[in-house]
Amino acid sequence: MGRLGKVLLALVAAVAAFVLVGLPLYVYPAHDEPRAVDAVYVLGSPMNMRMDLAEQMVADGLTDTVVVSISEDPAERAWVPQAVEACESPQDYTIICGTPDPFTTRGEARWLRDLQEEHGWESVGVITVAPHISRTRVIMGRCWDGDIAYFESGEPLWFELWVQQYLYQTAAFAKVAVERGC
Repeated sequence: MGRLGKVLLALVAAVAAFVLVGLPLYVYPAHDEPRAVDAVYVLGSPMNMRMDLAEQMVADGLTDTVVVSISEDPAERAWVPQAVEACESPQDYTIICGTPDPFTTRGEARWLRDLQEEHGWESVGVITVAPHISRTRVIMGRCWDGDIAYFESGEPLWFELWVQQYLYQTAAFAKVAVERGC
């Protein structure tokens, strides 16, 4: 095997290892089944499947409070019409909508901590997309040591988005490793 063949083989092996290591973190992260919580928190962007799960939990009597992290940017809000409507219309349940500052997972974790202190919640369920759960678990755990369940929204991801999520979440994990505290 020539030098180019060895380089290509090493590259293929590195990509395969990267994909395999990411499987339990991004594709099949540990998550909970919906259960009773004081509030369910829909992380941004609050896509329809995330909102559907939150609303189903309310309908099933698992919670009576939904927290929605939603951007103030009109372009981003256009992608989440169900969340915008829920936030702007009266609901049969308590809904708390806001834009954490900063509008990042860390900002969302800080907002959760503040809301928990304000409302005295003992348990919260967090809804997000599968590739985001593992990193969310680390960040949320740094801000609040209460009972947090993590629910996967079931959003379908196509190949290009999986590639993007692997790269993005890996870089974001590196940032989490450097940053400490809430």
